[in-house]
Amino acid sequence: MSESEWKPIRIVERISTLPTLPTTVSSILREMANPESSAIGLAKLISSDQSLAGSILRVVNSAYYNFPRKIGSLTDAVVLLGYKGIRNIVLSVTAFRFFSNSSDYLDRKKLWNHTLACAIIADLLNRRLKLNESNCFEAALLHDIGKVVFDYLDPEVLRGAIKEARRKELPLITVEPAHFGITHSEVGTLLANHWNLPDNIVQAIQFHHQPENTVPEYLHITSLVSLSNAVAYSVEMGDSVFESIPELSPIVFETLKIKDTFIEDSREEISQSVETGLEAFSSIN
Repeated sequence: MSESEWKPIRIVERISTLPTLPTTVSSILREMANPESSAIGLAKLISSDQSLAGSILRVVNSAYYNFPRKIGSLTDAVVLLGYKGIRNIVLSVTAFRFFSNSSDYLDRKKLWNHTLACAIIADLLNRRLKLNESNCFEAALLHDIGKVVFDYLDPEVLRGAIKEARRKELPLITVEPAHFGITHSEVGTLLANHWNLPDNIVQAIQFHHQPENTVPEYLHITSLVSLSNAVAYSVEMGDSVFESIPELSPIVFETLKIKDTFIEDSREEISQSVETGLEAFSSIN
């Protein structure tokens, strides 16, 4: 399809043809949301997907969590990590499967490492800044999922957008509308809604480049994802299209109550955490 034929309404129509979340994953997420669920019941549900179960045990036994003994059962893993930790791994496995398909034009492996780094950073900063935001790992992990959707819809048109962005040394998002009529943030939002993801994740995906445009209720998580994205670039974990650190909106510093030197001041510490986290989550590959 030529660039001129891509219109937002056409993309909306095509989103419905994209894969939904796997049945097992949807069941696991529903079980986690059930106040009467148990670690034993959740472990039994996870065990129905042997690949997922194996990935969870490999990650939980990595240096990232650094438990003093080997965790041999899913029930123990659920108890030790809690639902939040298990959800992070489950969605990481799901996202990796979505990112891992080969592509001639988009370096999905580098994009995957970028988004995973963002998720690790968001989780770290959520605790460090005492924000207590739910779903920040997942929001950061999926913030660039729209780029994968573009690659799925029309890799040739995406190639043209990437070439233009590199030639002009611009972020990809600034040239996407001329090629697709929509940005990766907007198309990622469509997919997030297609997957019935929580509103705070949807908002963070949609406005991670423009947190000032999100609704006040989700300003903190959107600012956190925006900051995590910039920090990832600062530790050389960019997405392969644009290597410069994205400029942050002043509202990010104001909302998160951080200095304008925060990225530079935190770079070394965060870089070490990202390295450990990437090594742990590499076991799901």
